Amino acid sequence: MTAAPVSVRPHLMPEAVRPAGQRALLAEFTSVAEVLAFHRQLMTKPLPGQLEAVPAARTVLVVFRTRHHTGEAAKQLRRLRPRTGAASPGREVEIRVHYDGADLTTLAEQLGISSQGLIDWHTSTRWVGGFAGFTPGFTYCVPEPVATRKRLRKSEQPFQVPRLESPRTEVPAGAVALAGEFSAVYPRSSPGGWQLIGSTDAALWDLDRGEPALIQPGDTVSYVPVTEQITVTAPGQQATRSAEQRRGVPEADAVVDVLNPGPQTLLQDLGRPGRAHWGVPPSGAADVQALRQANELVGNDDSAAGFEVLCGGLELTVRQTSVAAVTGAETTLTVRSPAAKEVSNMALNGTGAAKRPADEPAEAHRVRSVPLRAPFLLYPGERLRLGTPQRGLRSYVAFSGGLAAQTVLGSASTDVLSGLGPAPVAAGDTFALVGVPSGFVGIADVARTALPEVAGPTQLRFIPGPRQEWFASRHSNPGLDALQALVWTVREDSNRIGLRLSAEEAAPSPAIAWTRPEELPSEPVVRGAIQVPGSGDPVLFLADHPVTGGYPVIGVVVREDLGLAAQLPPGAEVRFQAVHPDTLEPV
Repeated sequence: MTAAPVSVRPHLMPEAVRPAGQRALLAEFTSVAEVLAFHRQLMTKPLPGQLEAVPAARTVLVVFRTRHHTGEAAKQLRRLRPRTGAASPGREVEIRVHYDGADLTTLAEQLGISSQGLIDWHTSTRWVGGFAGFTPGFTYCVPEPVATRKRLRKSEQPFQVPRLESPRTEVPAGAVALAGEFSAVYPRSSPGGWQLIGSTDAALWDLDRGEPALIQPGDTVSYVPVTEQITVTAPGQQATRSAEQRRGVPEADAVVDVLNPGPQTLLQDLGRPGRAHWGVPPSGAADVQALRQANELVGNDDSAAGFEVLCGGLELTVRQTSVAAVTGAETTLTVRSPAAKEVSNMALNGTGAAKRPADEPAEAHRVRSVPLRAPFLLYPGERLRLGTPQRGLRSYVAFSGGLAAQTVLGSASTDVLSGLGPAPVAAGDTFALVGVPSGFVGIADVARTALPEVAGPTQLRFIPGPRQEWFASRHSNPGLDALQALVWTVREDSNRIGLRLSAEEAAPSPAIAWTRPEELPSEPVVRGAIQVPGSGDPVLFLADHPVTGGYPVIGVVVREDLGLAAQLPPGAEVRFQAVHPDTLEPV
């Protein structure tokens, strides 16, 4: 048996179009079927400047190349009248589930049924794959009637499952979960706010398959209960460290040896844009400006792979004369030579060599400092070490020629949420270069990234919306007022996925309160989105943010401040300022 065709009214238009930051729009509909039909239209006939179209429960996010394209599209989307047809029927997918979830009992009590009653409902319902989101392989499934009827009356809705007030920082791989009208399986360990009812060993995402996602839109899904305990093995979606990355580079090609990666060093480039409708986050460098600047300083293309270093500590050596540059956080760079001999630093003294006076100790020339944000030479056997940042959090190291690295879906970026990309850099890793060092160095068109304030809060500018009305009263918006009035502190559990923020002690609880009682259907989000869960403590999404989220977004940090946000360390204080999207002047 196959899923019934998806059908909706002959002509379709959004009920509302909302700005989502400076270069994205959120088109709103009343059903999943309408969303998927509208998304098919945009994928078939993209709008001018369209970079991405991402479907979710009731909305389609459309991302554009420029603000001009965004403004023109806002008018076109409201006039668009695509004809909608039937979607192709999908496959039958069976998921084995051991119902042992942490929230099974309490959720059943919330819904007014027994735990067994909840299990019986979940296993007897025919589910249909709706759309991908959150992370690769995470497919939102809906009860079949939602996908086969034009409109589902509220009285016919089976269950509306509330999300957790504060999302878990880690949900185990294979967790079977419910939220709103949806059922899904977490493909890998990740943060999440869904209610956990069971576990499965099904491989939801596998790059070795022709179709990596186990559940595709339109597939019929059956959950089959099993009594035996299920052991979930680590999913194979993180690219394993290949021979080329683990002391396997041929001796003739090896250039860079990692001696110590510090707390965390990752390979990063400009990421995987344009694949969010597959559930693949864009990822890429957390501070894009800093990586681009490092690459330009050594003559690389902006998209070349480099090292993203968290909190310093990276130590590496080179096997041949190399040109490097370090940007981003304010830190010290020291180079140790293997022996006392003539040394040269292009960035310090041009091309001339400096000889040691006969009466000067050899040790004086064994360690030297090199400058930030300028190209410098490393000679064979020399060791570069990055100190702990005095300001900022992340440093970027680029080598002329670009680091050679295994790519996944067209990018060498390591995505900590989805697991896509190379494994984190480890001691003993060896890297070759993609191309021959260019020899063209010293010029960067990219402005230096702003760094956090040392004394006092750092200001981040944001565009209100798309869901600011979720925090509004009749004549004011206390949520927006609180976001701007309070001083927020970056929590220790922040990472590349997002900055978790806590309000000052004097703040009310919740610091930012919803003014609506209902749950928000999952919808796509952009980098810089400030999402507010029921706890009232906002999360500012960074490079590895989920494709979709289930909490309202009160605002989106402007593109110009995203690098600054990525440089905020735990404990840093933050203030938010609402600005106009065109002028960036306070509103």
